[in-house]
Amino acid sequence: NYALYPHLTVFENMAFSLRLAGRPKAEVNERVGEAARILQLEDHLQKKPSQLSGGQRQRVAI
Repeated sequence: NYALYPHLTVFENMAFSLRLAGRPKAEVNERVGEAARILQLEDHLQKKPSQLSGGQRQRVAI
């Protein structure tokens, strides 16, 4: 259990706290994109957590 929302995509899970904090859409996109690049998740941003391996889920939860 990595505290991910199963009904949201990887992108939406990663962006959740930024959106909750009221960050501008451009900043959310930039920060999630950069984190996805660093964590090697760029190809998985439109997938749901159930479609990821355990290690990928762990990286999304970071």
